[in-house]
Amino acid sequence: MPRLSFKTVKLIPGGPIRELPRADTIFGAIGNAVATLFGAKAVDELVGGFKREARISSAFPFEGNTYYLPKPLSVCVLDFGELLKDLPEEERYPMEKSMKKARYLDLRNFERSLGLEPFDVPKGLPFRRVDVPRVALDRVTNDSSLYFWDEVRFEENSGFYFLYSGDEGFFRDYILPALRYLSDTGIGGKATWGFGLFDFQVSKLEISAPESPCNVTLSNALPTKTPVLWNLVRKGGWSSGRRKPKVNFISEGSIVANDPGKIISLDLGLTYRVYVYGLTFPIPAEVPEETLKGVDCQ
Repeated sequence: MPRLSFKTVKLIPGGPIRELPRADTIFGAIGNAVATLFGAKAVDELVGGFKREARISSAFPFEGNTYYLPKPLSVCVLDFGELLKDLPEEERYPMEKSMKKARYLDLRNFERSLGLEPFDVPKGLPFRRVDVPRVALDRVTNDSSLYFWDEVRFEENSGFYFLYSGDEGFFRDYILPALRYLSDTGIGGKATWGFGLFDFQVSKLEISAPESPCNVTLSNALPTKTPVLWNLVRKGGWSSGRRKPKVNFISEGSIVANDPGKIISLDLGLTYRVYVYGLTFPIPAEVPEETLKGVDCQ
């Protein structure tokens, strides 16, 4: 199978984060950093570079040298019973159940799933989501009230990473300076509270993938045509104190056919337009033939 090589940006968290940032969040953070460092014209150059060829994935967990990737939806339409028919019956049911529920696979088993081969599910992941109690004070009466919010905490020697594909010079001139800035200011929600601070390392990751007209996207994306298999993710957010309208993305792990996705711009009444990243990060993935009936792969 062909081996695809990508630049890997490992983010080693300095504390908790609100959630694993998706590709649109990472792009928005990079864009804000580039605007602060180099000005509005550089943001237009950044967007142009992504529209030409550059791509980033969403963020996924890692532990040491073990990288986790989202389970492709192409395996979700398989008959797991048939796939595991050679296993003893007492092993088949728990394995089938864990394969259906799995959200992430390590790299080796992700590669197996791309070829619709039997795969193993990790027994655990290097992070957990916890509810944290906090106290809010009324500004007028000073009365206190207790509330909870959730945050993601990582185990030792773990964190999250995203993949980059594209020109080396573009990465050096725009992505690296933005990462240096963001490492001190944070990425994701509540950065002003100290959430999302990180150190980072840049390395490479290779993925063996089959030859196929279909792809699994490693980013949440805004498709330009009907995907083959997909889950929807509805996201909004804020920009400079203005609420962004909610947008329907397809989730990581969705299957597309020859679809680059798109970047859209929003007019929020600011002095500049806000860009929303929705490009796919495609990795070839086999799909059962019956699923492809009526799908345009051209």
